[in-house]
Amino acid sequence: MPETNKEKTLFAGFLQFDVRSGEIISNLSRVEQGLSEIAASGTRISPGIIVLPELWATGFAYNKLPELTREIPDILKILQNLATEYEIIIAGSLPEYADNTFYNTLFISDPSGIAGTYRKQRLFSPMQEDSFFTPGTEPLPVQTDLGPIGGLVCYDLRFPELLRKQTGDGADLAVVSAQWPAVRIDHWRILLQARAVENQMFVIAANRCGKTGDTSFGGHSMIIGPEGSILLEAGEEEEFKGELLDIGLLSSARSLFRSLPDRKTKDL
Repeated sequence: MPETNKEKTLFAGFLQFDVRSGEIISNLSRVEQGLSEIAASGTRISPGIIVLPELWATGFAYNKLPELTREIPDILKILQNLATEYEIIIAGSLPEYADNTFYNTLFISDPSGIAGTYRKQRLFSPMQEDSFFTPGTEPLPVQTDLGPIGGLVCYDLRFPELLRKQTGDGADLAVVSAQWPAVRIDHWRILLQARAVENQMFVIAANRCGKTGDTSFGGHSMIIGPEGSILLEAGEEEEFKGELLDIGLLSSARSLFRSLPDRKTKDL
C-alpha cells in the first residue's frame, strides 16, 4: 500500500445479496441501496474499497450472454459514477466480451473509470463455466490509488499460486468476488483465511446469498486480517457491511517473520 497509508485506516466493505439471473436493473438497485446504507452508517468510507459478488449484475445467464455483455459499458459507467459519488473503489466480476470470446472478469472501478481488470483463471466445470467462458491468463494485481490490489474470482480461491503471484507483484490486499455454494461454505472460510495467512495480507471477500435452481449460495462474506483473523463476517442473508482496517496490521503481521514471496515492487 502507498506510503501515505502507513499506520492509518482504510475502509473495506462488501455487498452481499441475492443475484437475480439476467436482471440487471434489479441487481444494480441492490448495489445502489447497499452503498447508500453503508455511507449512511456514519463510518468514514473514503479512502476505501467495496467488493461485489461474482457476476453481480447478470448472474450465470448463459443463454443471454451476447445481449448482457452489450450492457456492460453502461454498467461500468454507472459504477464509475458511484465510485465518484462515494470517493471509493468498487470491485466485482461481470461478463466481458473481448477477442471474440467471453470472460468472467473482475473489474476494479474508481472515480476515473476502470482502474484495471482480472479475468477468472480457473473455470468451474460443474456449473458449465468452461463451456461458455474462456479462462484468463497471467494474473496480475491492479494498480490503484490504494496500491496494487490482487484479485480472485470464486473457484480461483482454491489455487494458491494465483494470489501468490500477485503478492509477489506487490499486492498487500486482495479482493474475492464469488458465488460460493452453501454446501461448501466451510471450505470458503478456511481458504480465505489460508490465502490471507500465507500472503500476510488483507482479504476482502463478497459472496452471493440466495438460491438459483437447486443451488443455495452461502453468503458469509468476510474481511480477513493479514494474520488470518476474521475481522468481519456476514451471515446467510443479505447484508451490506464494512469497517475500517488498521493498515499497521500489515507491519505487525510481518514483524516476527515474513512468508511473502520475493517481490518485484517494494512493500511496507
